[in-house]
Amino acid sequence: MITLDTVATFIWGYGQKFFIETSDNNYVWSDPDYDGDNKITPFKGTYNEWLKSEGLLFGRDKGDHTIRGYCGEDVHLPFEGYISD
Repeated sequence: MITLDTVATFIWGYGQKFFIETSDNNYVWSDPDYDGDNKITPFKGTYNEWLKSEGLLFGRDKGDHTIRGYCGEDVHLPFEGYISD
């Protein structure tokens, strides 16, 4: 389960979406600084699958951060057991 203190690798998709890779699962964050809704949703797939789903050749590595440190305190986290289709 992802929390504000989870450490993750952030990869920017050159728009409002960031791919977030943790040791347990992968997620996508919709960044409000780029008109996103500030929600993190689970992503059932790999980084390469996310690139393909977004029509991207690559993303920009933004490094490892805690969710709190990169997304802020007000980010909307998925609740436990939630699986996105």
